[in-house]
Amino acid sequence: MLPAGRARATYLPYPFQIVQSPQNILMSYEYAGAVRVVNLGAPTKAPGDSWMGWSNGRWEGEHAGDRRDSMLDNTWFDRAGNFHSDALHRGGALHAAQRGHAHLRSDDRRSKVFSRPWKISMPLYRRVEKDARLLEFKCVEFAEELMYGALRKKSSN
Repeated sequence: MLPAGRARATYLPYPFQIVQSPQNILMSYEYAGAVRVVNLGAPTKAPGDSWMGWSNGRWEGEHAGDRRDSMLDNTWFDRAGNFHSDALHRGGALHAAQRGHAHLRSDDRRSKVFSRPWKISMPLYRRVEKDARLLEFKCVEFAEELMYGALRKKSSN
């Protein structure tokens, strides 16, 4: 199982946790154990490409804006398998709307793949259960083939 990439990991139906310090925002995802760090200090350059990319950001009131780059070019935007190019430079914002929820916006303006900017926007809700926690996600390899393989169209050759 490959990591989902930043946009897809956030909107998949698996929880993630946000932890903030004065220097960083940490996003820890249940899906595939992915982790993303947003540097809130002086902007730094990525040491190399990675699944979640390299993020530099800053708080402006209740709004955390960030710019991501250096993402591996084989991550997906969504479950349909839409992809991006190596020129991906994403911008985004996390807005603390009210206690218990926030609003996330993300976009890609430099794509070599899409004819216009790719955008996603969604609310994020805080889990309030007493024992809410991230679990270890295990993907059973070839599960889709086992479940749906018989429904596949037969090859005409």
